[in-house]
Amino acid sequence: MADTSKMPVRKMLLPPLVLMLICVICCGILAVANAVTEDKIAAAEADAIQSSLQQLPDAGNFTEIAEFTAADHDRATATALYQDEKGQMAVLVTADGYNKGGLQVIVGVDAQGAVTGVTFVSVTETPGLGTKVQSEPALLLDHLIGLSDTASVEGVDNISGATYSSRGLKAAVSCAIDTVASNREVSST
Repeated sequence: MADTSKMPVRKMLLPPLVLMLICVICCGILAVANAVTEDKIAAAEADAIQSSLQQLPDAGNFTEIAEFTAADHDRATATALYQDEKGQMAVLVTADGYNKGGLQVIVGVDAQGAVTGVTFVSVTETPGLGTKVQSEPALLLDHLIGLSDTASVEGVDNISGATYSSRGLKAAVSCAIDTVASNREVSST
């Protein structure tokens, strides 16, 4: 073992200082990259949300409700609430499938509280398995349309091999139904 007591101070301090300098430079590059792309990423996300809103059946012109009460769910979080001129509500929900936050969906709910449609803003689930909730709507998604209570949503069978993603999508729909129900008075004004 080398005796470090006789090692010059310069040799002991140089490697950590070089490493610190490299880290500072990398952080600077990342900060610049973030500043350059931040607005583009936000605009792309806003476009994806608007596109998803317009894909809902019988969609009107949706406006965002600034202040709303999000329903409390373990696997899903309502992040935005919208309403069109026809009284249809739409809830932007981020849900945990196999991946945390792996499903970002818009759930349309009509004036009677029934699900009118579900559109996908982003899906980061396992390709070929978890993505079946989006790519094969007859297996799960079609069974959620028309439901108006969380017990009915939970009663829908999961997709075999995509259990986590199925649970996440059902949690997103339940969250949307509950969010719309708890914001009826806000939406009618």
